[in-house]
Amino acid sequence: MATIKDVAKKAGVSPTTVSRVLNNTAPVNEKTKKRVLAVIKELNYTPNLLAQGMRTKRSKIFGIVIPDYRNSFYHHLFHYLELEAKKQGYHILVSSTGEMGNIKETVEDLIYRNVDGLIICTYQGESTHIDALLDVAKDIPMVFMDHLITDQPVNMVYTDGYQGIYKITQLLIDLGHKRIGFIKPIPNYQVASDRYTGYLEALQDASIEIDEQLFYEGDYSLESGYQAAEYFLKELKSPPTAIISSTDLMAMGAMKYIQARGLQIPKDIAISGFDNLSTSELVTPSLTTYHQPVEQMAEVVISILMNQLANPNTKARKVMLEGTLIVRNSTHGSK
Repeated sequence: MATIKDVAKKAGVSPTTVSRVLNNTAPVNEKTKKRVLAVIKELNYTPNLLAQGMRTKRSKIFGIVIPDYRNSFYHHLFHYLELEAKKQGYHILVSSTGEMGNIKETVEDLIYRNVDGLIICTYQGESTHIDALLDVAKDIPMVFMDHLITDQPVNMVYTDGYQGIYKITQLLIDLGHKRIGFIKPIPNYQVASDRYTGYLEALQDASIEIDEQLFYEGDYSLESGYQAAEYFLKELKSPPTAIISSTDLMAMGAMKYIQARGLQIPKDIAISGFDNLSTSELVTPSLTTYHQPVEQMAEVVISILMNQLANPNTKARKVMLEGTLIVRNSTHGSK
């Protein structure tokens, strides 16, 4: 028996487009509509009437799109999103694109699964991707967990990464460090760019010359943090005396390499992260970092989705939350 996905594949469209043709829920190009109807007839496809009826009801599920299951920050985020969603009688359905995955297709799949709202954590924050997602989601409430640069009226919830990294850089400068390495994140996230800008401007404000050799682009993984520290300490003639990582996970990878070299943290080299993962306090030495208020972020995200479900005309919200600098032994030694 043919499925809606079979129809979509043969017609060269998304399952969402097939659904729109069947239910007349949104305009579809006439040529596309005729092609879809022809394939439906060819495959003798019969719509699932029960599933159609379910779309008019609430599924009590919010879908979240992430780039990578390996990033432990998202595990932390899931926990609080699920807690907040349960208070409203909802559950969270997680779907990963993979770093080079197709976000639009992932969103379409979640819509096909009848989610009531979408939470987007993505590496592809460009305006073209935002427009495509808004077009696909149509009337489904959606929140982006990134600082997006767009004229579109979209919901955004994020931590002030600029201020967080600025404060960490300033802290290290106050401790006497002038050569400070920075493990940059993949630049597609605007919040990642904000963190990088915080680092650069803190150096500029302290009249410290910016050395491009002290930048290393990581991919949010433990391994890339390890490779960054190897680059800083093995490849550079004048290595940094401190390293700032734009995530805790990459900072922990860097710590592993530093300690494997027989160097002491922070005596020989100081290091800091960003996120305040639960493991950041458990590593040795404990990691100086910037706490992302994940619990508050989850509260705001679920609140936005619930408000827009109750009132679809609610204006889009842009919410930037302040984090907290957490000073530990990786920069200051034993207390």
